[in-house]
Amino acid sequence: MKVHFIQQDSWVGPGEYLSWALRNGHDVSFTRCWLHEGLPREVTADLLVVLGGHQCPATTQEECDYYDSAAEQTLIRSYIEAGRVVVGVCLGAQLVGEALGAPYEHSPEKELGSIRVKLTEEGRADPFLRSFPDVFDAGQWHNDMPGLTADSVILAESEGCPRQIVRYGKYVYGFQAHMEFTREILAAGLDDAGGDPGLAGPFVQTPDELLAYDYTDMNRLLSAFLDAMMDDYAGQTRASAARIMEKMIAFSDGSLHDIDHFIRVWTYARTIGQLEGLSAETQYLLEIAAITHDIACPLCREKYGDTNGKHQEAEGTPMVRAFLSDSGMSGVQIERVAYLVGHHHTFTGIDGPDWQILVEADYIANAAENGYSRENIRNFMDRVMKTDAGKRLCRKVFCF
Repeated sequence: MKVHFIQQDSWVGPGEYLSWALRNGHDVSFTRCWLHEGLPREVTADLLVVLGGHQCPATTQEECDYYDSAAEQTLIRSYIEAGRVVVGVCLGAQLVGEALGAPYEHSPEKELGSIRVKLTEEGRADPFLRSFPDVFDAGQWHNDMPGLTADSVILAESEGCPRQIVRYGKYVYGFQAHMEFTREILAAGLDDAGGDPGLAGPFVQTPDELLAYDYTDMNRLLSAFLDAMMDDYAGQTRASAARIMEKMIAFSDGSLHDIDHFIRVWTYARTIGQLEGLSAETQYLLEIAAITHDIACPLCREKYGDTNGKHQEAEGTPMVRAFLSDSGMSGVQIERVAYLVGHHHTFTGIDGPDWQILVEADYIANAAENGYSRENIRNFMDRVMKTDAGKRLCRKVFCF
């Protein structure tokens, strides 16, 4: 999968979040805000991790020129609306709440160090926290805490802060706690603070205590949480695709030609997408579009006497919206599939790899089924095909 980190400051690193991603072979990218790197303009990752920093959600760009709270909140909302996984950490958790309309608040107590945290009743029932004991140590370095929406659920709390882990949606979590901490991160933070973090209170530990603590156990708990959540995220899309495939076969009402065609297109699209390394979400939308791309063919035969591509596109867009309305897909996901179905015979203005690959997969299937000339195939490869995997597959299918 693809994992994108928003890192606010140089020393507030991803720690165990990054170690987990690398161990699992995920593709990793960063926005390093303190280097004035721009935020992504599009939703491309499966998992967005918004890390902490010295700022708060109300910090202005006049106060910190590289930090744009409003832009980060906009990106967070885009990921949530697209059905992706979002984890906010400390400041990141507060930004998730803000993005959903829940203003951050000051924590009753400042916390610094490894602090005892306990799961709430809802936390003990959370499917992704099943490896967590009822009481555990969690890293802390904060003054504030995330706000609560009407639908959010507090999963963990401490004596000093009642909002340690908050669930905002099935795949949207805010961790006020720093389960990712390592000694290296704490050492860098102390160095950045000149050796004195400037916090005081009953839940504030000394620099020596920070550096003496072994953070391994809390790192393991975080990794177990990420494993459980991302396995569920991937499994849901696989199960959804299978159900939609079954429904589409039934919709085809015994037309073996139609069934064979969309299965062939789905197979080519799936193969090209995986070879091109698409994110899990983009791969999922591509596969659903491949399964449903010719949904309008029966109607077009009856209404127009043909399956002209433009007729398919015009009729297919509303049909696929209705077809997927009870699939469990989000509105944003359904709209993207409807757009792809409504443009799968359009070869100009292609705006993403899912559209590009759908066009290529559909052409390969049509060329094989209809005996296109080698000249036609070569022209399409030269003028329309853009993916290396699609071109390789086309050459192998037609023995070029």
